[in-house]
Amino acid sequence: MTANLVVVVLVSYIRGVLQNGNMVAVKKLVMSTPKSQNQFENEGDLLMTLKHPNIVRLLGYCYETELIYVPYKDKFVFAQDTQHLLCLEYMPNGSLDNYISDAYVSSGLDWHTRYKVIEGIAFGLKYLHEEATVPIIHLDLKPPNILLDENFVPKITDFGLSRLFHQNQTIHTATYTGKFGYMALEYQLRGIITPMADIFSLGVIIMEVITGHRKYPYPDDIRKSSKDFIEREVQKWRIKLQEEPGYVSLEADCQQIEKCIQIGLICVNPEPTKRPTVKKIIDMLQGLESMEWYIRNELSIDGIQEEQ
Repeated sequence: MTANLVVVVLVSYIRGVLQNGNMVAVKKLVMSTPKSQNQFENEGDLLMTLKHPNIVRLLGYCYETELIYVPYKDKFVFAQDTQHLLCLEYMPNGSLDNYISDAYVSSGLDWHTRYKVIEGIAFGLKYLHEEATVPIIHLDLKPPNILLDENFVPKITDFGLSRLFHQNQTIHTATYTGKFGYMALEYQLRGIITPMADIFSLGVIIMEVITGHRKYPYPDDIRKSSKDFIEREVQKWRIKLQEEPGYVSLEADCQQIEKCIQIGLICVNPEPTKRPTVKKIIDMLQGLESMEWYIRNELSIDGIQEEQ
């Protein structure tokens, strides 16, 4: 059955200061609806149990309902107005979304910081999938939901859409929500939810962090072959790195960039069974796992196996 689109509840973030002087981020749900209440409760419940350096930390919450007098059909009536607030650790560098730009060649984060961001997101996702008391599928992994602390350590946030996932389970849903471009096709088109949905989202993020382009896939870039695409992106980075005075790790970093692009490509394979688990992704990043099987099974946008 084809899944139906559900509108995402909007949120806003406000900076606040505690009595002890510590800065905090206050997340406020903009729309007060039954769905927003469910997302608030879901996120609060999950964040209270999650403890990891790459997961945003919940400091407190507030939930208050009051009656307000509002116009309705030519008269005034009393209605309930509910305020949902989550108090989170403050992340001074904002979201990763602020650092993805086509101008990455001349500005933005250096390669080592970008690699640290990719690796940190993978560690956070591994905690959710494999180390939490019950595995958690995030289902809304995207740059706006990756926050960066003062040292650009990434922390995954926004768990309102997340689902608990019991081992060997496949969840089917008639509704879905999230952002187009980051949703795996099996979730977007058929409502199938597994951890591989997050792996697809991670692959898109990796591609965007490296290339500086948004909204993967880019048909004009990789329709011919992933090999040409990788060579082109690595060459862009090579030129950028060579311009940095006293740069001494050019070849090693170019090899690392190439590896990360290839990992991003295999994560967005249209066939979920041919995507790696997050543990394997981390092992690939660290050189402990071969990518050959995944590369052989990598598919082009047209669904035709690439020539390697």
